[in-house]
Amino acid sequence: MLVVSLGFVIWPSRAQALSFGGQATGAQVFVPATGLTIKAASGQLPPSGGEVDASLLSGNIPGSTTGGVVALAAGALHSVVVGLDETDAEASLATVSLTVSGNGITSDFLMARSNAGCGPAVAGSAQLQNLVINGQPITVTGNPNQTVSLPNGTATLNEQTPAVAGSTAELKVVALHVITIDAITGQVLADVQLAIADAMIDCQPGSGPAGSSTTGGGWITLTPGGGKGTFGVSAAFRPDGSLAGHLVYTDHDIDLKVQSTAMTDFVPGCTSQINGTATANSAPVTFNVTVTDHGEPGTADTFSIVIPELGYSQSDTLGGGNIQVHRLHCQ
Repeated sequence: MLVVSLGFVIWPSRAQALSFGGQATGAQVFVPATGLTIKAASGQLPPSGGEVDASLLSGNIPGSTTGGVVALAAGALHSVVVGLDETDAEASLATVSLTVSGNGITSDFLMARSNAGCGPAVAGSAQLQNLVINGQPITVTGNPNQTVSLPNGTATLNEQTPAVAGSTAELKVVALHVITIDAITGQVLADVQLAIADAMIDCQPGSGPAGSSTTGGGWITLTPGGGKGTFGVSAAFRPDGSLAGHLVYTDHDIDLKVQSTAMTDFVPGCTSQINGTATANSAPVTFNVTVTDHGEPGTADTFSIVIPELGYSQSDTLGGGNIQVHRLHCQ
């Protein structure tokens, strides 16, 4: 298995933040003949900061909706943007199978992360696991904006677009960006972006809002079957004190699918406790999730889930992905 984490960093001096912005999206597909399709879009983070998020158990886009130009199958779509002392955006999706204008692309897991902080400064990274394009395993170079040529287009890995000027900073990171072109007309056939994280900040004098947040996406190895448990999770106390977040989780050994946007309790910290109500294969359940952030690059982070009604529990170190506890520096 190939696991790659890529980065781009600009760090000037530090200040404090007044205004935030950004958004995260699981998948964005544009085909001129059929239009734009978006999956798991967080929406824009307001200038006052806080948290916005979105999630989907399945982000499938059938070929019948794009005139056969694009087809996507993907699960555990997770998108979140957090604005507290700085802005963090992340998006992830798992078990990806994509066809674009005849090109076949698969990946076990994709994730994009973007940070905009004061200086101003930006930092970004992407993970692309077991990426295969047209039958060829792709060796990722470790550089942002790596390109892979297609017969009729280009795939860009870890696409990063930074902008730092004056008191403002923005970084858009796209884990995988595929564009195909008609060889005769030169017109775009399809523009597909998977795992989009865009973070923005304006570092005028001031301080961030009240609140706390823990976010993450990834997968663990299941016991005893050895398959994957893919997940996306977010929990946050917003500036007004309200509790928000989501959980998407799939046990691929037994085809158990858990989904929630109803958090009931959140204890933030480098080890965070997240509880809520959910559906498990459409049946009502409760869940207890425990995640631990051991710092970057996330390879030592852990995820645990318990569903009491089913007598179900799984726990492991991440095989891919990242847990981030915002406002704390965890190790």
